Amino acid sequence: MPKVSIIIPAYEAAAYVAEAIQSALAQTWPDKEVIVVDDGSSDATAAIAASIPGVTCLRQANAGVSHARNTGVRHSSGELVAFLDADDVWHPGKLEAQVRLLERYPDCDLVYSNFVEIPESLASPGRPGGDGLPRHTRTTDLESSFFHPFFGTSTVVVRRAAFDRVGGFDESLPYAEDVDFFLKVLVGRPATAMIDAAVVYKRDVQGSLSHDSASGYAKLLEVYRRIFATHPALEANHPGMASRSYANLHSRHAASLVRNGKRMDGLRSALRSMQERPSLPAVVGIGRACLPGFLLRAAKRAKLAMER
Repeated sequence: MPKVSIIIPAYEAAAYVAEAIQSALAQTWPDKEVIVVDDGSSDATAAIAASIPGVTCLRQANAGVSHARNTGVRHSSGELVAFLDADDVWHPGKLEAQVRLLERYPDCDLVYSNFVEIPESLASPGRPGGDGLPRHTRTTDLESSFFHPFFGTSTVVVRRAAFDRVGGFDESLPYAEDVDFFLKVLVGRPATAMIDAAVVYKRDVQGSLSHDSASGYAKLLEVYRRIFATHPALEANHPGMASRSYANLHSRHAASLVRNGKRMDGLRSALRSMQERPSLPAVVGIGRACLPGFLLRAAKRAKLAMER
């Protein structure tokens, strides 16, 4: 029985899946299995995955990434589960560093790493330094994790017991299924560990939250509301946590809208953030939405000049 099961959901990923698989197979942690779940691709994704020795390739009718991840875990046997999207790439030392952190911190159910976004061409992440366990942090601060649970699925290793406890990924969510999963894990045991090294290279995919999807932020709000509704002890033990979470989301959305030229929409989101909970980011968001574009550009140029 392997220590770690690596789950790679793949859909129309023929251009990238081989690189993802090879980066999983090249991990310095030896006790692992690699499972690719082809989610009804019409291209050569499944054939490529099946042709690589040491890989289990499963096929299913197209049902979405959450269903594919859950299918992979159901067919796995590892004590730990690591997720790798088919268009992302791992550094060879990534998995070993995370396994050793989970061994060091038995109160952590989830460990993640930094990542860097890359264009479609492949590059090599920075190598973990020191004694093989790179600089890392551990936290039990539930609120900070709740405000920023955007770990990136390809960076995460989770204990199988925690995955089973929360029921895996919610297959009804077209967006924010990863955040929903992470929040449910954190509700059970808030301790997390993070590797302070970019050991994952993540390709920038159109339609993700990094592209400021309005639907994505709407789903995030839905996810948070459901979490607080189903776990009333959260607000009881952390008064004001819900309003701070909603204000943070509206503020983030406002900033993304302004960056994409949707200033009136950004203003509305910043005002909603202020209604939830007045904060400096919300005030800044209102200012950015109201200031003329040339002043914003001048302020940005001045900031860059001061940082040189």
